[in-house]
Amino acid sequence: MKRMTGKISTKRRNYLSFMLVPHHGGVKTIRINNYRTKLLSFTAMMMIALLTLTGYTLSVVKENKTLKIQHQKEIELILEQKARLEDYIANQTNQLIENAQLITAASTSKIISEQAIQQYQNEYENLVVSYVDNNMSTIKKVSRGGSKEMTFKEGLAELRSLIELVKSAKLSEDDTDSKIYKKEVELTNFLDALPTYWPVDNSTTVHSGFGRRLHPIYKYYRNHDGIDIGLKAYPNVYAAGSGKVVETGRNSGYGNYVVIDHGYGFKSLYAHLSSYNVKVGDWVKKGQKIAKMGNTGTSTGTHLHFEIHVNGVPTNPINYLEKR
Repeated sequence: MKRMTGKISTKRRNYLSFMLVPHHGGVKTIRINNYRTKLLSFTAMMMIALLTLTGYTLSVVKENKTLKIQHQKEIELILEQKARLEDYIANQTNQLIENAQLITAASTSKIISEQAIQQYQNEYENLVVSYVDNNMSTIKKVSRGGSKEMTFKEGLAELRSLIELVKSAKLSEDDTDSKIYKKEVELTNFLDALPTYWPVDNSTTVHSGFGRRLHPIYKYYRNHDGIDIGLKAYPNVYAAGSGKVVETGRNSGYGNYVVIDHGYGFKSLYAHLSSYNVKVGDWVKKGQKIAKMGNTGTSTGTHLHFEIHVNGVPTNPINYLEKR
């Protein structure tokens, strides 16, 4: 008997088989080659990834819509509160006028007793002080950059209006003992302390502004925590606000410098000075001459480097200074 010769293939073929069993007829088998199986698997994975990405995108869109609606409601609430505050101020102003007229009439009438006049005066003073305090809470918040309803300089105008109102609300010119007079002193001191006085003469040009800049000497970008101002022909440097000198000295960066603490969270710094005529512990007034500008420290020419810090954070002085 002859032996059978020949090659038998040992190569395995991978299939994905589907068996269909109909109610009538024989079983049918569908085979799918291995590469097609992989193709189907890859397609399924891509579909799942696409569905997942689509779901995530829809959720982000939905969340953004929700945040937008919430933000709009917050804005509407702020506007509503502002309108209520304006109504309150208008009503308080009317009451001030009515009470002032009432006190004037009472003072000229012999029928009303001195006790009644004093009562009216006390009520009037309390009303004025309450009105001022309600407004001052907003102004102090603005001065520290904590309000989005008005700028610092708008708050400054409100403060000056309050001072004029308090002055006119006094019942006599020589009043030095009433609550109204004490409130006038408090407001005036606060205004004097704010660093708003332009600290150099005859120059309103800012040679180098606040923020990130290319350093003129080191030639790389870094933060500039103040502004550079001043002309060599007008060397005097003045205190931007009333306060206490808390630091003087010299270092490689600022050269000769002076730091004044104005209270209420404000400090001002004056650098590159040729000299200064104050010492630590001195109390200075707004507009008082404290130094002469120079070219000391890291400087390319005679000028004043001026900074304002609010609660320890450097802030753009242009937002506070008033040119004169």
